[in-house]
Amino acid sequence: MDAPKTNIDTTYKIDDPSDVTPPQDDSPSMQAPEKLFPDNPEPASSKEVIHDAPEVVDPWLATQRPNSPYSMDETVVSGFQPLEFDEKGEPVPRRVSELPSEKAPKTCGIPRRYLVGIIILVFVVMVALGLGLGLGLGMKRKSDDTLGGPGIVDPYCAAHPDYCVGGSLGSTYFTSNGTFNGSGIALATEFWNHEERKIMTVYFQHFSGEIRSIQLTPKGEWIGGSKSEVVVSDAKNATPISAVSYSLKGTSVWHIFYISEDGFVRQKQNSNSTNIWEDGPLNELNLTTYDAPNVGLQACWYGNYYGDSDASKFPTRDGDNNTIPFNASTHGMHLWYPADENTFKQYGWYEGQDQWLEQHTWTGMNAHAGVGCFSWGPGTTTYAMMVDTQDTATVWWKDTNVNASSTSEHPINTWENVTDFSIPNVYPSTSLGFTEYLYAQMRDGTIMGHDIDWEAEKTRRIEANMFTVGGSQGAVPGLKGTHMSVTAVEDQSGGTSLYVFYQTRGDDLSVFTRDIKGGQWTQGELPIPDS
Repeated sequence: MDAPKTNIDTTYKIDDPSDVTPPQDDSPSMQAPEKLFPDNPEPASSKEVIHDAPEVVDPWLATQRPNSPYSMDETVVSGFQPLEFDEKGEPVPRRVSELPSEKAPKTCGIPRRYLVGIIILVFVVMVALGLGLGLGLGMKRKSDDTLGGPGIVDPYCAAHPDYCVGGSLGSTYFTSNGTFNGSGIALATEFWNHEERKIMTVYFQHFSGEIRSIQLTPKGEWIGGSKSEVVVSDAKNATPISAVSYSLKGTSVWHIFYISEDGFVRQKQNSNSTNIWEDGPLNELNLTTYDAPNVGLQACWYGNYYGDSDASKFPTRDGDNNTIPFNASTHGMHLWYPADENTFKQYGWYEGQDQWLEQHTWTGMNAHAGVGCFSWGPGTTTYAMMVDTQDTATVWWKDTNVNASSTSEHPINTWENVTDFSIPNVYPSTSLGFTEYLYAQMRDGTIMGHDIDWEAEKTRRIEANMFTVGGSQGAVPGLKGTHMSVTAVEDQSGGTSLYVFYQTRGDDLSVFTRDIKGGQWTQGELPIPDS
């Protein structure tokens, strides 16, 4: 174990971004061509322009006549040798050898006196070509690695960029500080513990690959996120993260779900009585997830045993049928994980039981997108939200009141699609989240909130209350394919504030907050330590 470290104050308060100079956006994730937004200009390249045009020659070099090498003054002389004359005044003929002139020896048809020079010339040319090729390849590698190129791309993502995020789109988009590019984001609120300890805990993937936590205190300060707050170290790159927390009989409990490097769904659990992260019972099942760079995963808390009515189906320690009834005081969880590209498996568990049980198979869904849920409302009807293969977010309902009469319009204890409400044209790998509003990422990268009137088969959207998440300057698109987490928290002034977390660059963990009744959004970034 590492030696205890002195806590460093990493508090951070959310300020109006209009008072703060925005940071330079040089995150590699936002330079991925697949992730640029139409309204955001592509960052200019830092590469210098190299001029390779022919060198310009001054005009006088083409017109000035040089002096003869034989002249000592400006007189131009011939370079021919003068004739010789005898005593009669006759010109003396030039001497010609009677022997035939000896031909220069040749090798491969080339005079030997030239051969050495030619060999040297060829060697020089080959060296020059080698240097040029090496320099060219080196510049190409530099261009790929540091000047905006993607580097190594996951083969699946090369063909399906809309289903990928961060480093899977190119090795140069992995971050080297802050959060992981494509980090999962999950939060656990503690409505029962506001004044004593914290308002919420946000779980994220650090750029090192570790899942860590950072907390919001009642004073509005963010603390943590360092190595001291590591939850797990075996998480898959860009793993989705889901959190469930509740308080039962004076004990506060936290559950974290994620996908491991070897492709299994994993559960970690902690409580205020142990203060240690331990393996949860789900791990014993070794549930294997669909193997893709970016997939959905969701766990959901329920208070009325959301979606099920037959308690006897759950195993007990001795193997007999369970006899604990489902009621408003029974706490439990549901979990959705991707089994293949178009299928989610649903498992369930509740407090007091040893193991999870498979409950439902959802087909015809996009496993790259997230899952939403609403199970804590009054009554016996609960809801799940998923994205289909046509990039439409759909809503499903289930009434678990077995004492009610089932009709064709309102069946009992079966999952039914809300036919009059859906959200078309969402981003193919959008996250989904619900607390007070249903959030989804749209095709252009913006995050939209939808006010829903939940009423089983009559569920509908309240059009007047739709909004787009942003800052003081308007909508702020998220990194396309960003994970997202949302909540609504009562504040000390007596009102309720909306919190929406997602990534805008890839090395950030941005938070957007607004009063539940409306008004301007405030944007900030959580202070994520680099170490």
